[in-house]
Amino acid sequence: MTTHLKTRAKAAAAGALLAAGLLVATAPGAFAATTAAPAVDRPSSAASDAYTVAPYTAVNLRHGPGSGYQWMSTLQFGHTYTAYCWVYGEMVVDNGYRNNIWIHTYGGRGAGVGCASAVYLRGDERAGLPASAQC
Repeated sequence: MTTHLKTRAKAAAAGALLAAGLLVATAPGAFAATTAAPAVDRPSSAASDAYTVAPYTAVNLRHGPGSGYQWMSTLQFGHTYTAYCWVYGEMVVDNGYRNNIWIHTYGGRGAGVGCASAVYLRGDERAGLPASAQC
């Protein structure tokens, strides 16, 4: 993703958080979080490519790339979901698989975009996303 697209994605995410009341404007062009939880750089679907992912089993969608982040929703087996990019995060080990890649995924209306471990998604170590799709 080019720097311009990353900047556009960050601005779109900040605008959405501002509208939702999760950010407050502190000065023109500056924002401050109203919560102590770490912010996840969620891409705007208009500012990035979209991919399709499918879970092997039900998988938790979280606010960040690790099991310590707050649960948002559950991605269900048998459904497909829109994914935007991948990040390195907490190492997940399950059924002999080991991976520290988390996929920014849209969990559906009401859930928004969060992170799901690639261990539970079909495809390669990045759930089929290209190496260039790093957030």
